[in-house]
Formats: sequence, structure tokens, C-alpha cells
Amino acid sequence: MKKSTVLAAAVAASLTASAKSQEVSLWRGETCAALVNDSIELGAAPEGLSVRKGVIRPAKYRPNPKSMQIAECYDIVEWGIDGAPCIVEITAPSDANPGVFKWGDLDIRVVDRELPPAKDWKYHLDLWQHPWAVARVSRSKPFSKEHYAAMRPTWELLASAGQKVLTTTLVDQPWNHQCRDAYGTMIGRVRNGDGTWRFDYSIFDEYVEFGRSCGIGPHIACYTMCPWGYKVSWHDDKGEEHHADAIPGSEAFKDFWGAFLGDFASHLKAKGWFADTYIAMDERSPEDVMAIANFIQERAPGMKISMAGNRKPSDFKGITIDCYSQIIRDISPEFLEELSVRRAQGKTTTFYVCCSPRRPNNFLESESEENFWIGAYPAMVGFDGFLRWAWNSWPDNPFKDASFYHWRAGDTFLVYPGAVPSYRFLELRNGIVTAEKLRILRDQGLFADEISALAARYDFKAAMDGKVDFRKLKEGALSLVNR
Repeated sequence: MKKSTVLAAAVAASLTASAKSQEVSLWRGETCAALVNDSIELGAAPEGLSVRKGVIRPAKYRPNPKSMQIAECYDIVEWGIDGAPCIVEITAPSDANPGVFKWGDLDIRVVDRELPPAKDWKYHLDLWQHPWAVARVSRSKPFSKEHYAAMRPTWELLASAGQKVLTTTLVDQPWNHQCRDAYGTMIGRVRNGDGTWRFDYSIFDEYVEFGRSCGIGPHIACYTMCPWGYKVSWHDDKGEEHHADAIPGSEAFKDFWGAFLGDFASHLKAKGWFADTYIAMDERSPEDVMAIANFIQERAPGMKISMAGNRKPSDFKGITIDCYSQIIRDISPEFLEELSVRRAQGKTTTFYVCCSPRRPNNFLESESEENFWIGAYPAMVGFDGFLRWAWNSWPDNPFKDASFYHWRAGDTFLVYPGAVPSYRFLELRNGIVTAEKLRILRDQGLFADEISALAARYDFKAAMDGKVDFRKLKEGALSLVNR
């Protein structure tokens, strides 16, 4: 069995620190996770802070989907267990006294600055959730009481990173069943015998209220009016299922979406959710987006649009895209020039990684500090946040084999079943916290020259070409924000 060096390198770097010396720094109101040197003895928890420790277990995966070779990467975080590599999570309450706290041999330095609660962060995090994967793993009926109970801890863990978007569905299989578990629709459709439509929003409403109770939101991303393959379905009043190809601009498209848009907008307004809701699209052409945007404004004026794509927003001429995410490999100087303009217009702009590029990414084979880099990157260049397509699209059993189909292992999830965090997620969250700290320091007019110098080192092209020392960049960022 091949042993991955992904986390091993980080552990080795940690273990080279002086035998009985390690410090973790955080602001008041912050929760951070950190590796602990083998030589450190923790002992009794310090008064005034919340702490817990655990161990990082290896996850098994196939580096090459066509090969039977198995590798391992330390990624599964189990709290309340002693062992190595040891990981700790430390929370300093907002009213904590600044100074150094002792947790055995570990020094915890609380900086006299305050981080707001995650729900109040400006960082726009959008990791797509997959309710049906939880239903399968928990063996519960989708959207039953048992299903919601199984989802809650996983959704609340996501909220701890400041998640701003709840993933909802308007159609069956908006991504054409690319995951282990298909996405269903959260809105029922029935076509009556006289050609009129009935819509059932009960699951949609219940799920939105659930997501908000977990701390996720306020945004609601609705996938999608442009499903991959353009396939849509509905039932007639006799219960029989029907299908059509709803290509944007076609009569089938207008028939399927026309009555719905007006009815949906009225429903959202009655619930007080209209301003928070986006018709979301994933990597669609300008022609499709234009046809959809025009139809939305005709039938539901004011409805917002969000999209993940690979062009500059200005390439979608005549279309208002309220929230746009760009894949990192297609970021250009011209794209970056549009960020401040979009922000001044009240629009949101993020970046994303998915099955590519090879680096920086969130794969099991990625360097652990790549996750930190990704979380911190928006603050370096002016993005509002980060998007990723899969929070919990689990393969059969990720504890036994984290691989799925032709995706690189870890591409489809950042959390394990039962709200077991991955080390990748905790490092990503640390990077997000760092980005939020940088925003606060900038707003306060502090360390302007140092922040600019740090930002200049976050070159995504150099990162993609393997010319970046992710660990040193992380150390430099933490040293700056925790002064």
C-alpha cells in the first residue's frame, strides 16, 4: 500500500520545531484548528477557552481510477481520541482576555482583536450541499425527520466556515447524475388536464427553513433553468411522468418555465425570500444565459441570477449576473479589473476549483496547505469568496475508499458522513478566517504595505505551475494577521 506524503510533509515540518515549544495564535471570537508536535503534552484544558483534541486518520483512495493501486492520506479527523498526528481545535470567546494561555506545553496566544461570528463574515462561501447523499448514507427517507436529523450536524459544520448559500433544486438531476447519488427536485410539478400547472413548494420551504436554522444563508441558489442535457420532467394529474428537452428559447422551455417563474416569484415574496434567491447556472454558454436571463426578466422581473463559468462577466453582454464565480485557471488581468466595478455595483464575484487544476486544489493528494491558500486567496486579489461543487457528494463509503469514478479522490467531498471533518476542510476554514482577518485589518487601515506585499506572493499561475511554497505562504499570512 502506498503511503501518501501529503499530510506527512506538514507533520514533519511541525515536528522539526523545538521539542517543547509551540504556539497557536487566534483572535477573540475565533475557532482555529492546528497540528500539534508529537513532543507536546497537553494536560488540563486552560480556563477561559474551549478546546478539544483529536487525531487525523488516513483515508484510502485510488490515485488512478483505472488502477487497483491504493494510497493513503491523513485526512479523517476524529475528535476525543489520543494519537498522532494530533490535532487541536481552540475557540477563544469574544470576551476572552488577551494574552498567553497554557495548555500543557502548548502556548495559546489570544490577540486583542475580535473576529465576528461566522454568520457575519463578509466572505462569500458557496460549497454545494447534497441532501440525497445524506439520505442514502443514513438510510432515511429524503426530507423525513430522520433525514433532517442526519443532515443537521453536517450542515452546522459547514456553517462554522461562514457558508452563505443554500443549494436547492428546481428540477431532477440538474447535473445529469454526475454524482454517486442523483439530485432530485425540491419542487413538485403537476400539469392538469386543461394544460395549467400546479406547483408544490412544501419540501423547498421546509428545506430552506432547515438550512437557515443550521446557520446557512441567507442566499438560496436554485439549480437550474438550464440543466445539463436540457432534460426536464413533470407529472400529469393521473400521476404519469413526462419528459421534454427544454432548450432555452424553445417552445418547450417557455411552456415549462413560463407559468412557474411568476408563481415562484410570488411564493418567494410571500415568504420574504425573493431578494435572497438566485436562479443558478453552471458553466452555460452566453447564448443559453442570455435566453434565460431575458425570459426571467419578462416573467419574474427582479429575480437574481448566479453562475459559475469560465469567462469574464463582461463577456455576457447585456446580462446582469448578480453573483459570478470564475474557475481559477481562467482568471486573467482583465477579469481582475472587473472585480472592483462589480463590487461597487453591489454584485458578488468569487472563484472556484473543481476537477481541475491539479494545483492548487482540495484533493486528498493536494498539499494540505493548498486548502489554506484557496481559502485565503480571495482576500489577496479582490474576490468576494470561494465556490466548490461538492461539500458532501460521497462515494459508496468514503471511510473505506474515498475515490469515485474518474474524479480525483476528495474532489466530491470535504466532509465525511456523520459530520466528521476532513483535515482539508479545517485548513480551508483556517484560510477563510485569515481572509476575513485581512479584510478587517484593511478596513481599519492597518498593515497596508505588509498586506500588499503578502498579496503579491499569492500568484495563482505560479501555484498552478508548482512554483509556490504553500507552507511558507501560510506561515507568512498567519504571522501578519495575528500581530
